[in-house]
Amino acid sequence: MKNNLTEKVPRYFEPYVNDCFHNAYAAVLEYMGLNTRLILADYLSFMYDPVNGNIGVNYPYRMNTSVEFTEEELNTSMEFVYLPATKIYSGPAGGITGEVRYKDRININMYIDDNTDMAYSRLKFLVDSRKPVIAAVDLYYMSYHRAYMKEHGLHCIVITGYDEKEGWFELFDKFKLSSSDFDGRISIKEVNQGRASENPLALSNNILKRPVRNLWIEIYAENDFKISNEKLMNILAESCSRMTGQKRVLGQECGLKALDSFINDLLLKKEKGLENADIDWYRTYLNMSFKNIVRNRKRFMVFVNEISSLLRENLAQEVCRYLDESSKHWDISASIALKLGIKKSLDLTDELVKQLSEVRNLESCLVEELENYIGNRV
Repeated sequence: MKNNLTEKVPRYFEPYVNDCFHNAYAAVLEYMGLNTRLILADYLSFMYDPVNGNIGVNYPYRMNTSVEFTEEELNTSMEFVYLPATKIYSGPAGGITGEVRYKDRININMYIDDNTDMAYSRLKFLVDSRKPVIAAVDLYYMSYHRAYMKEHGLHCIVITGYDEKEGWFELFDKFKLSSSDFDGRISIKEVNQGRASENPLALSNNILKRPVRNLWIEIYAENDFKISNEKLMNILAESCSRMTGQKRVLGQECGLKALDSFINDLLLKKEKGLENADIDWYRTYLNMSFKNIVRNRKRFMVFVNEISSLLRENLAQEVCRYLDESSKHWDISASIALKLGIKKSLDLTDELVKQLSEVRNLESCLVEELENYIGNRV
């Protein structure tokens, strides 16, 4: 066997996983023999920034023009994961340089290097070391995707092999929520073009760029890393703190109070009338963001079911029932937001508020159940 093929990397895909980055993380984590249902569990929450209208779970969803993020921005969501700030790669092509700052966490290191040759050399070294590589690309250059030579878009793939003589990478892309379902070989030239792309995006008569900058991700863990029951319980406790508004994230209010503010502002928007800028906000931004929140609720269901043996009898079942119902209302809200933006009818606001109020009631009951359990454990 040649040294430049990494075998038995799981072709991971779950529809409840957050995005293509997390889907790629999961493939590598499972290759490392780790339980993704626990490690990728993020806290239950809701965020709303009334200044710009952005919402989210543990960070506000927004249009980014850079792949560089701060340590604070990257570490709002997960108990078992630590991400340093995006780092400009300065090491040699060889040598495992990944830092493990927290031994009780999985360390996910994001590197960029504007020198394509250096980034390519690092990728080859990692594959030769039997480490699958998570790499960001612009889908415009990926011939297997429907966006090929049509639309630009930042996306994550997992590279498992290469052959320089024949000129191909072996990779897979299984994030089916973005119409990705590829597992095979593609030319090194195409991938390297995608990794170095300026990634321009046409938006409201402006051209925004989010240069890929050869972004890649390396995942490291100490040999004695373990998932402790204390940390599993802290995911529940932290979720309660955020949902009840006891904890602020990135300086902003969270949870049910933030949802109340969001609902009130939707009603105020109805009174003011629909502006042109609102159309895309409802039709595209809110529709997409609500669907992201649905996935968070479903991930939390998977997490709770996974730890059900640690909880009191029937608690997992009760929590998941509330989450399942809440997810349905978030999903309906996504459809209403899309319809409102298309029809340009603010009369649909009342139905949207009705659905979100149901969410508020269900998630309030859910948090009460968790708080009672956590209080009785102390």
